[in-house]
Amino acid sequence: MKRSFKVVGSGIYLPGAPVLSTVLDERHHLARGTIEARCGVSARHYAEHQSASEMAQTALDAALRQAGLTFADVDTLIAASGTMEQAIPCNAAKILARYPHNHGTTAFDINMTCLSALMAMETAASMLLSGNNRVIAIVSSDIASVGLNWQHIETAGLFGDGAAALIVRAAPQTSSTLDGSLFRTYPQGVDYCQIAGGGSLFHPSKVSDDYHPYGMFQMQGRDLYRLTAKVIGSFIDELLNNHNTTLDQIDWVVPHQASGAALEHLIKRLSVDPDKVVQLLASRGNQIAVSLPAALHELLTTRSVKTGDRIMMIGTSAGLSLGGVLLTL
Repeated sequence: MKRSFKVVGSGIYLPGAPVLSTVLDERHHLARGTIEARCGVSARHYAEHQSASEMAQTALDAALRQAGLTFADVDTLIAASGTMEQAIPCNAAKILARYPHNHGTTAFDINMTCLSALMAMETAASMLLSGNNRVIAIVSSDIASVGLNWQHIETAGLFGDGAAALIVRAAPQTSSTLDGSLFRTYPQGVDYCQIAGGGSLFHPSKVSDDYHPYGMFQMQGRDLYRLTAKVIGSFIDELLNNHNTTLDQIDWVVPHQASGAALEHLIKRLSVDPDKVVQLLASRGNQIAVSLPAALHELLTTRSVKTGDRIMMIGTSAGLSLGGVLLTL
């Protein structure tokens, strides 16, 4: 269902200086060029001192400034991250607590790991349609670096930290719309990306041995790639067909920065000009839920977009889940 939906502000935050892959090669006693060759990432950022909620606030403040708004204008805050700052309370409450003059703003989390922001956009569009919200803030902030296992270079070298925020509102006087979305989960891939700890299944009270491995990210990269490659073609066809859209009508593609192989496969499957695809992997790495809103911010602030342009945002997440959103600027 097409709904009035306009991104009126966006912002990002990258912690610290870029961490070069050559520096990580040396740190982990690898031949120079190993990590970039295996992961397709030349640099990424790591949060050494910042919390996820602190990074979220910085990105959100930047988005509000761009929109010409203040936090007092926000009716609802949706925290759309792939990781938790702590188990309870939700990330949204932690972010909201950084605005001391706030009194009772609606705030909640959406966690679909790397697809969290897309599901938040779909949710926000329906909330705006209801008329009960004028301005909604969507914020993603992930610190992947705390859970990387450097015994698995292809996985650990892929990820980076950061935050991104979008300010959205209904704008019926413009052409800006969220034209439709699609989400599908293929649970045969449920174990392909996981952090086993952090919940009730492997609670520290139930684990008698070293708990550290339960907090490390695990990815079966080859199995994940094979399953994604198997289902993404039909998924894209369904997304477009459901909303009477063809690839020729898409001006820009904003993908999740999953991996170099995933981006290459997507571009090949779409048969699209690579210049029309936002690619940040080499300089940011995979930032979990941050990747998609950060890539949209990159498109809106650095490319020659114009009113009426159509955007396809698409990605994957743990589960295995696929998600796509179609926008008109």
